[in-house]
Amino acid sequence: MRISKSMLSKTCVITGLLLVSQFSFARDIIIRKDDQSPPPQPMPNRTFVDTDIALTATVDNSNLAVYFDWAVGEATIIVYDENQNVVYQAVSDIDSILDLFIPLDCWSTGDYTITISYGTINLIGDFQL
Repeated sequence: MRISKSMLSKTCVITGLLLVSQFSFARDIIIRKDDQSPPPQPMPNRTFVDTDIALTATVDNSNLAVYFDWAVGEATIIVYDENQNVVYQAVSDIDSILDLFIPLDCWSTGDYTITISYGTINLIGDFQL
């Protein structure tokens, strides 16, 4: 069976586009409580659900996004680079807006840490650009 050059070219282009598109999708950031105490042990035959973590966070090539599940009042968001320098800091009213988008267009590649505080809850997550 003979494969034409145009068919081979199309296959290569499609494969290349699929590989490039993998890097343009948002990646989840694992958010955890920022405390030194061990997590509580669940009761037998019960599922432990941490209701204090009322958000999810994702990062893609252009934005760091924080999505709150419900209104939590005033929240402080701070992002540190790998040298512990503050690269972003904001206080937002999460009663009126549940989604925050932080543009990343002028950030360099590297490791970052996000901290989110509301009420008595302190959360932390790590991500890479």
